Amino acid sequence: MRLDIKSLKKLLSQKNLFIVLTLALTVMALFSAGLLDYLNFCQKKISYLPWVVFSSSFQAKKIIPEQKKPEFSLAEFINRSLRESGVTEERISEEKTEDGLIYFSVRTTEPEVKKLNEKLLASLKKQKIKTRVKEEKSGSGETIVSLEIRQQARTSGWVIFRYSPSFASRKPTQQPSLATAEKKEPAREVAVVIDDMGADLSLLQDLLSLQTPLTVAVLPGTPYARETAEIAFKNGLEVIIHLPLEAFNGQASSAGADGLIKTSMGYEEVWSILEKDFEQVPHAKGLNNHMGSKATTDEQLMEIIMDFLKDKNLFFLDSKTSSRSIAYDLALKKKVPAAFRQVFLDADEDHSKIKDRLFELFSYGRKNGQVVGIGHPFPETIKVLKTYLPRAEEYGIKLVTVSSILKK
Repeated sequence: MRLDIKSLKKLLSQKNLFIVLTLALTVMALFSAGLLDYLNFCQKKISYLPWVVFSSSFQAKKIIPEQKKPEFSLAEFINRSLRESGVTEERISEEKTEDGLIYFSVRTTEPEVKKLNEKLLASLKKQKIKTRVKEEKSGSGETIVSLEIRQQARTSGWVIFRYSPSFASRKPTQQPSLATAEKKEPAREVAVVIDDMGADLSLLQDLLSLQTPLTVAVLPGTPYARETAEIAFKNGLEVIIHLPLEAFNGQASSAGADGLIKTSMGYEEVWSILEKDFEQVPHAKGLNNHMGSKATTDEQLMEIIMDFLKDKNLFFLDSKTSSRSIAYDLALKKKVPAAFRQVFLDADEDHSKIKDRLFELFSYGRKNGQVVGIGHPFPETIKVLKTYLPRAEEYGIKLVTVSSILKK
């Protein structure tokens, strides 16, 4: 019985091996036949399998890599649109800030401006870019057409068309009616303050050469504090006291360090220093803080300073050296005219960003109506101011003093 079972197992194993070999040979034969048939198809000989169908199906499923579309550049698009409209290169001035805002200033003529504006508006509309147009007169009599460009619900920049009216089209000036005066929007004003003045008179001459309204903040105790204030006042610049106040880190700059006001001082001592500073800086209309990150958070000290300002009919400008400053709010509470700084032009060690900060200030001015920026008499700052302040009107900005803003 055992021999019969062994013989049966042996027979079955031989049979399985025979089946496997048969299947393998069959598959190899079919594969070889198919391969030969495909070679015949490729050589355009007689073939029996539907290779044409297989080939077209494979081609249809073949993945074709998508070509990346070039990124849309708004600045390039506007520049190209202006050129295509016939504006020459020398009539286009282009600027771009670090934050990506673009500014185009285009010098044009009265007959041309409407055509240029309509053509550019149509081109931007095709790109689904929203625009807002305003027209106004500058102080020099030029007409400024401002085209605000908005992408994805935020301002991306401006195109400003400027032209002087031709003699033939000029009309006698008429007093605006009361209805017109009520509809007129307030001017978008920017005040630029230059801190740390009084150590060098040549720096003051650089600012005077700009021939634009500026506010100079003079440090008491500097060698030329009184002289700086006198010269600035005689030449139409606004003068304020740059008051040294205590900082959290205990910093005391050499300029004005002797007159540093600390939170530990009493009423009489603080008032005495303020009186002395007021004498050293004649024609001062107000003051702003030099340093003061600690002092401007101290209510008791700031109340003494606000009492002095109210007594002397002076305004207060918070330099905002600390986000915790209570000085501006306290000034309003004490009914002292007050403003605060929105932009520092040159607080960064990297002075290459000064131009971007100035355009940021212009942008704030256009959005908010009235803003204040603070800079210092660094050579890089003065160079940027010389280049761009005379062109402020191109960006719909009127340069004014701090007191001019406070009057409104």
